[in-house]
Amino acid sequence: MELKPQDAKLLEYLYHHAREPSTKIAKALGLTREQVDYKIKKFLSEGIIKQFTTLFNYTALGYPEYRILLLKFTKPVHAKNFYNKSGNDANRLDVGFIINKYGAFTELFFKNDENFREYLFKILNEQKDKISDYFIFNPYYTKVWPLKFLKGKKEEGVPFITDSKEISLDKQEIQILKMLAEDGRERIVDISDKLKISPELALYKIKKLHERKVILSSAILFDMKKLGYFYSTILINIQNMSKENEKKIKDFAEKSELIRSIVLSMSKPNCFVQLFHKELQDLINEINKLKELFSDDVVDIDVLFMDSEFKINPLPFL
Repeated sequence: MELKPQDAKLLEYLYHHAREPSTKIAKALGLTREQVDYKIKKFLSEGIIKQFTTLFNYTALGYPEYRILLLKFTKPVHAKNFYNKSGNDANRLDVGFIINKYGAFTELFFKNDENFREYLFKILNEQKDKISDYFIFNPYYTKVWPLKFLKGKKEEGVPFITDSKEISLDKQEIQILKMLAEDGRERIVDISDKLKISPELALYKIKKLHERKVILSSAILFDMKKLGYFYSTILINIQNMSKENEKKIKDFAEKSELIRSIVLSMSKPNCFVQLFHKELQDLINEINKLKELFSDDVVDIDVLFMDSEFKINPLPFL
């Protein structure tokens, strides 16, 4: 679908300022509060916006080990069943389908590497007749950007892996995180009412969670198909992953209008970028740019086509 300019502006503003009240959003965009509320409800009812949520610092929450697991299944129905039974997984941030090569992907967080190994052995044992192959990304660098096709103020990318220490939280702070994970636009007055505290105290606690880098940013989960975008992952293996080449691929991801996130890993392939594109040619153009960038190096490039239908649970372990 083609968004009207006013709707595109509102989506862009919401993406970067999802927690702002409707009155402030209306003033910034030259709309009335009633128009803003109506349009947001319309985006939700039409499924354009699937969820208002929040990006968290998982290291600060005691889960510093980030893994991406690609799974190949013997039959498509096994991938579907894996997807359908993913709701109660205490380590799983999200799960979705891969159209080619693999059947599913899942992003996971753990307290330590031993916990991940136990988790992997359990999955492989439970699915031993259903999983034919798998691949593990053990990232040492990650960055995710706000959707770049929503023009507006340039926003910095957010790292999934940080070097921060685990932060102690009280019960009220944990409840606030849960509420903001479920609804990133949860109103202060509703948060205070549920916690039986004053709105001033609720606002103060949220502000401190931002200052302590427990909350990194607000986020919106869109139905990208309805916005006319396809979702792909480019797998890249740079044979000579020097500091210079590492900087080149980071800068490339930063400047690209299509790339949503980048992951660097010590495994082979040692890099992958996730991107949204409207046409196949857009994806081909991005691959050609990568080939040109590393024309003097040995670089292997492969593509995974992703289904944009995926489940996300921003705080699976709380």
